[in-house]
Amino acid sequence: MSLTSIMNIGVSGLMTAQEQLRITSDNISNVNTPGYIRKVSHQTAVNIGGKGMGVTSGQVTLAADRYLQAAQLKATSTAAAADVTYELLDQIQSQFGDITDTSNVFNQAASALSTMAEAAEDPTSNASRQQTLSNLSSFLSEGSRISARIQTIRGDADARISSSVKSVNDLLKNISDLNATISAATVAGDDATGAQTTQAKYIDDLSKLMDVNVTQNENGGVTVRTGTGMYLSGDKYATLSYQPSGNVDATTSFGAIVVTGINGEKRDLADNIQSGEIKGLMEIRDTTSVAVNDQLNQYMTQFAEQLNAAHNQGTSVPAPATMAGKTLSLTQEEAVTGFTGQTNLVTLDASGNITHRMLVDFSAGTWSLDNGATSGTFTPGNFASDLTTAFDGAATVGFANGRMTLSASGTNGNTGIAVVDPAASATVTPAGKQGQGFSHYFGLNDVVTSEKPTNYRTGLTSTSDSGFASGTVTFQLKSPNGASLASVAFTPTAGQSMADMVNGLNNTTSGMGRYGTFSLDGNGQLSFKGFGNPSNSLSIKSDTTSRLGTGASFGEFFGVGGTPATVSSGLAIRNAIYNDPKQMAMAKVNLNATGGLGALVSGDGSNGLDMSDIGSKTTTFAKTGLNSGGASTLERYGSDLAGQIGNLAANAKSHKESNEALLAEAQSRRSAYEGVNLDEELVNLTVYQQGYSAAGRLIQAAKDMYDTLLEMV
Repeated sequence: MSLTSIMNIGVSGLMTAQEQLRITSDNISNVNTPGYIRKVSHQTAVNIGGKGMGVTSGQVTLAADRYLQAAQLKATSTAAAADVTYELLDQIQSQFGDITDTSNVFNQAASALSTMAEAAEDPTSNASRQQTLSNLSSFLSEGSRISARIQTIRGDADARISSSVKSVNDLLKNISDLNATISAATVAGDDATGAQTTQAKYIDDLSKLMDVNVTQNENGGVTVRTGTGMYLSGDKYATLSYQPSGNVDATTSFGAIVVTGINGEKRDLADNIQSGEIKGLMEIRDTTSVAVNDQLNQYMTQFAEQLNAAHNQGTSVPAPATMAGKTLSLTQEEAVTGFTGQTNLVTLDASGNITHRMLVDFSAGTWSLDNGATSGTFTPGNFASDLTTAFDGAATVGFANGRMTLSASGTNGNTGIAVVDPAASATVTPAGKQGQGFSHYFGLNDVVTSEKPTNYRTGLTSTSDSGFASGTVTFQLKSPNGASLASVAFTPTAGQSMADMVNGLNNTTSGMGRYGTFSLDGNGQLSFKGFGNPSNSLSIKSDTTSRLGTGASFGEFFGVGGTPATVSSGLAIRNAIYNDPKQMAMAKVNLNATGGLGALVSGDGSNGLDMSDIGSKTTTFAKTGLNSGGASTLERYGSDLAGQIGNLAANAKSHKESNEALLAEAQSRRSAYEGVNLDEELVNLTVYQQGYSAAGRLIQAAKDMYDTLLEMV
C-alpha cells in the first residue's frame, strides 16, 4: 500500500469522525428541544479492488420508529377528540348549574309551582300572584337562556371547525413542500434530517386535528392519508373547504367539509375521519348538544302545556270579557272536527252569577242553551256562526286566521265568559281532542304563550288538504356520521291531499325516498324515519312555505327538521296576565251553584292548587335526545335530564383522562427511542473523539514515513 493511500485513509477517518462529532453535537445541543428527533450517523467502509481504502460518512438519518410514531399519532387524535368533547360538554353542563343551587332551572320550576300553591291559599293577594308570575317568568327565561347558550356553543364549535380546516390546509401544503426538499437531499446523499424533523412536527400537529396514517416513500418523503385511507398529502396535496354558518339555532343545517383530491375529485371529510379535534367538534355540534337541547325543549314545552291545560280549566275573578286563542294554522272545520264529549260556554255577570249556560255536545253535534230552553245543531265548518246565533246576543264566538275567540256581549249583565267542562261520569265525557280539552286545544285561556306551535298532532287525515299552496322547503339529509347525503327542495302543490304530499315527500327521485320515509299517524302527526341503524337524519335548510297562506311554515306546523327544539326561546307569560296578575285563572266556575248564583267567587283558589300539582302528574313525553320518551312526570323528567347531562360530562372527563394517559405513555415510549440520551451521546462523543485521534495518528505516521524516505535520498 502506498503512503498516499495511507494518507487518504487517515484523511477519510478524520472527515468521518468530524461529521460524527457534528451530529453528536447537534443531538446534545437539542436535548431539551420539543419534537427534536435524534440524528444517527452511519459509517461505511470504502473498498477498492478488494482492499480497504478508508471510511466515509453514510446518509444521516433520524432515530425514528414508524410503529411508535403511528401509535402516538393515533393516541394524539383520540385524545384531542376526547379533550374537546369534555371541554364543550363541561360548558353545557355548567349552564344548568348545580342541582342544589336555587337558580338551577329545575329548582326554578319547582319554585314557580310552590309559590303557585301559596297564591292559591290566598287567592285575593295580589302580591302572592306577582311573586308566582315573577318565579314563572324567571324559569321560562332561564330555559330560554340555556337553550340559546347551547346554540352559542354549537356556533363556537362550528367556528373552530372552520379554523381547524384552514390549519389542516396549511399543514398538508407544508408536508408536501418538504417532501420535495427531503427527496432532493436523499437522492443527492445530503443531510435531510432537518426537513424530516420539521415534517414530523407538522404531521404531529395534523394528528391533533384528524386521524392520519403515514407511510414512507422510497425517495425519502412520506404519504399521509386519513384512517380510512383517503389521500391527504405526499408529492401533491388535497385541499379542504368549509363555509361556517352565521347565526346558529336548533334548525341550522351545517354544510359539508369538502375534500378536493389531487385529481379534482370531491369527498365529504365526515365520511373519512374517525377521531381528532375536528371529529370531536362535529359530534358535539351535530349530536350531543342537539340531544341535550332537544330534551330541554321537550321539558320546557311539556311544562308550558301542562300549566296551560290546568289554567284553561279555571277562570279569573271576575271572568274575562273576551277569550282569544292561539293561532292553530287550521281551518275552522279542521280545528273543530275530531272533538268528542261535552263542554259548557258560560256567560257571567260582574258578581260571578251565571247568566247563560250553553252545553255543547261535540259527539252529537248539538247545543242547548239554559238547560234546554232552546237547542239546535252545529257543523264543524260553521261552528262559530252557529253558536253565535244560538247565544242570541249574549255572546259571540269567532274564528279567523286559525284563531278561536269568545266574547261576552257586555249587555244585559253578560260581562264575562268562561269555558267549563262538566265533571266526568258514566254518562258524561268532558270535551276533548287528542288529549286536550276544548279551551286548552284552542289556547283560549293560556297563561304561557309560544311563538311557535307546541303540539304537532294536527288532526289531519290522509284525505285532508295539506294547506300548503306556495313556497319551497329545502331538506338536508345526512348520514349517521354527519356526512351530507343530499339537499332536496320540495314544493307543495295547491289542493294537494296529505296522502299525495306524503307520497311526494317519499318519492325516490324528487323526494327523500332514498334516505328515509315520511309517515302520517292517526293523530295527524307527520314524522320522518331515516334508513339505517343509526339512521340518516333530516334538517331544514330553508322554508318559505306558510300553511293557509298566513300560518306556520311546513317545519313549524309538523315539527320536523329541528323546529321543536326552538320552542323554549319563544315561551313567555301572556302579556295580559303579566301586566294584571288578577287575570290568573285561580278559580273555577261552579256549575252546581243554585240558580247559577255565586258560581264564581274571589276566594276560590282551587284551580291554583291544580296548577301547582302539575309537576307530579303523569304525562306523555316524546322520544327525544337520549330519553326514550313515554309516561313520566315533569319532576322525574327534569331529574333524569339533569342526571343525563351530569353523566355525559362525567363520562367525557373520564374518557379524556384515560386517553391523556395513553397519549402520555405513547409519547414516553417514542421519546425514549427517538429522543436524545445524554449518556449515550457522551459515549458516542468519546468514541468519535478517539476515532478522530486515531485517524490523526495515522496521518502523522504517514508523514513520518515520508520524512524518513526523504532523508534516505
